Amino acid sequence: MKPIKLLTLTSRNYLIIFLILSLISFGIFYLIIQEEVIKSTDEVLYNRKTHILGQLIKAGDNLPENVFDFTDFRISPYTRNNHPADRYSDTLLYGTVDSEWDEFRKLTTFPELQGKQVRLEIVIARLETHEIIESIAQSLILIFLLIAIAFYAATWYLSKKLWKPFHDTLHQLNAFEVENPRGLTLTSSRIAEFVALNKSIQDLTDRTRTAFINQKQFIENASHEMQTPLAIIQSKLELFIEDPHLTQSQSEIVQTLINSTQRLARLNKTLLLLSKIENQQFLEKENIFLNPLVTEILSYFDEQRESLNITVKVDIPKGASMDANRELIDLFITNLIKNAFLHNLAGGSVEIAADNHQFRISNTSGGTAIPDEKLFQRFYKRSSSKDSWGLGLTIVKKICDMNRWPIEYAKTDSIHSFHIQFATVPKI
Repeated sequence: MKPIKLLTLTSRNYLIIFLILSLISFGIFYLIIQEEVIKSTDEVLYNRKTHILGQLIKAGDNLPENVFDFTDFRISPYTRNNHPADRYSDTLLYGTVDSEWDEFRKLTTFPELQGKQVRLEIVIARLETHEIIESIAQSLILIFLLIAIAFYAATWYLSKKLWKPFHDTLHQLNAFEVENPRGLTLTSSRIAEFVALNKSIQDLTDRTRTAFINQKQFIENASHEMQTPLAIIQSKLELFIEDPHLTQSQSEIVQTLINSTQRLARLNKTLLLLSKIENQQFLEKENIFLNPLVTEILSYFDEQRESLNITVKVDIPKGASMDANRELIDLFITNLIKNAFLHNLAGGSVEIAADNHQFRISNTSGGTAIPDEKLFQRFYKRSSSKDSWGLGLTIVKKICDMNRWPIEYAKTDSIHSFHIQFATVPKI
C-alpha cells in the first residue's frame, strides 16, 4: 500500500466529515422547508375561509354562483346529514391562460348558510414547492461547495503550520550523519508533544553519536594494538625460521605459525574494513569509469583464469561511469569478481555487464543456489580455500546498503548471477 502524507489524510478526513454533516443538514433543511411551505399555504386558506364566510353571511339571499374560473372558491349544496371536518388537499386545475395544469392547495369545508349546510371549496395557487426547494438546493449546494473548498484549504494550511516543527525535525533526521560533530539543531515549538519528541530525539542522537565515537575509537585502537604484536610475531618467526639449526619438522611448525599469523592479520584488516563501512567512514565520492576499473581488477585474476581455462566476457560501454567512493567501488567489484572465480568450474565462464545504472556479474558453478538466509552471512563460505574468510559477499552487501543499491541474487541451471541497481532510492 502506498503511504499517504499525514497532512493530506487529516485534511481529507475532515472534508469527508464536513460533507457528510452537510448532506444530513441539507436533507433536514429540505424537509423543514417543505413542511413550512405547506403550513403557510394552509394558514392562508383558513384565513380566506373565514373572510368568505363573513362576506356570504352579509350577502344574505344573494349567494354567488361562482366557479373556480372566476374566483378562488365555489359553493355547492350538501345534502348529507353529517358534519365532516375540514379537509386540506392538493389538486390540479386547468389554466386557460397558460393551457396547462397548475398545482393548487384546496380547503374543503361544510358550513351552514341560511340554515342550510353547503360545501365550500376554496383554492389557492400552491407555491411551486419543488421549484422553491430546487432553487434553495442549488444555492445551498453552491454555498456548501464554497464552504467545503474554504474549509479544506483552511484546515490544510493550519495543519501544515501546526505540523511544520515535526517536518523540520524529520528533515533534519533524514540529513543526520552520526559522524558529523555538529549534531542536530531542532526547531523549537510551542506544542508540548513536539517539545517532548524533540527532546527524546536530541537525547537519542547524542547518545548515538557518543556510542559511535567510542566504538570508532575502540576499533581503531584495538586494530592498531593487534596489528603491532602480529607484525612483531611474524617478524620474529621469519627470523627464527632462518636459523640453520632448526630441524625439518621445526621449520614446518614455524612456517605454519607464520601462515596463521598472516591470516590473522588479514582477518583483522577485513573486520576493520567492515566496521569502517558500517560507520560510513567512506563519504568522499568521485566519478569513476567502470570499463578500465573492471579491466584492471580482472588482470589480478589472470592466473586463476588460465589455470581453470575460464572464459571471460565483458560488456561495459567505455563511457559507463558512476559516482561513488573509489576505494569502496574497487573493493565492491574485486569481491564480486573474486567470488565468481573462486566458485567457478574448470572450463567455465564469467560474464560482466554494466552501464550507468546497473552492474551484473554471472559465473558457472557446480554448487546449488545459496540459501537466502546465508547469502550475505558473515563467515559463511562454500569454498574450502584458505584464502576465503566468507566475508566477501558480506562486504558487497554492506557497500550496497550504504549506497542504497538494491542487490539481487539468482541461479538458473548452472549460472549464478548478481544484479545491482545503482539508482539511489529516495528518502521518505
